[in-house]
Amino acid sequence: MRILCIGDSNTWGYVPGEDGVRTDKRWTKLLEDLRPNDTIIEEGLCGRTVIAKDTIVPVRCGIDTLPILMLSHVPVDLVIIMLGTNDLKKQFNPSAKLIAKGIEEYIKYIRNPHLIAGYKIPKILVVSPAPLRDEIVDRHSLFGEFDENSLKQSKFLAQTFKEVSDKYEVDFLNAGRVAETSLADCIHLDDKNHEKLAKYIASKVAEVLDYEEAR
Repeated sequence: MRILCIGDSNTWGYVPGEDGVRTDKRWTKLLEDLRPNDTIIEEGLCGRTVIAKDTIVPVRCGIDTLPILMLSHVPVDLVIIMLGTNDLKKQFNPSAKLIAKGIEEYIKYIRNPHLIAGYKIPKILVVSPAPLRDEIVDRHSLFGEFDENSLKQSKFLAQTFKEVSDKYEVDFLNAGRVAETSLADCIHLDDKNHEKLAKYIASKVAEVLDYEEAR
């Protein structure tokens, strides 16, 4: 099976507190170890948003680049989407409901049967990211991109993402049930939490894809 993982710095494997350092123990690499017969396609981009447009680096807007990702990697059996953290930046006046509407646009696009000749509509797994840590509010001097509203909205993402997933009958996981962001920066996962998340996602992928193979 071919599994496309679309995410931000927590999919890229950004090490908390270590600017620009990438861990080889990121959840996508561990998922590859857990499902050695599958092809895991890593599409992690630091700063990638769901729908928010960064005027300085516009290519980070996920919905704008989604067509390129999908067409680059066909055929795909499963798309895992774990985004939303960067949309929480205060410059975007974040709203969990609005971010979830962006996830809805992802689902509708991925399910478009007219993308390319012979396009196979893949399964979709939406993963709400682990919420920001409360401590981020006290660190304005270091992490000024996020504020109290960012923190509040991060805690609503799981609820709003699940509502959208249920609406379209796609699979859903809440990363915050098993993983938490690091105290080092309150945003990124450390190796221990990448491992927890990889196992959690792998169990769901087994449900979704192994059942599909058995049909």
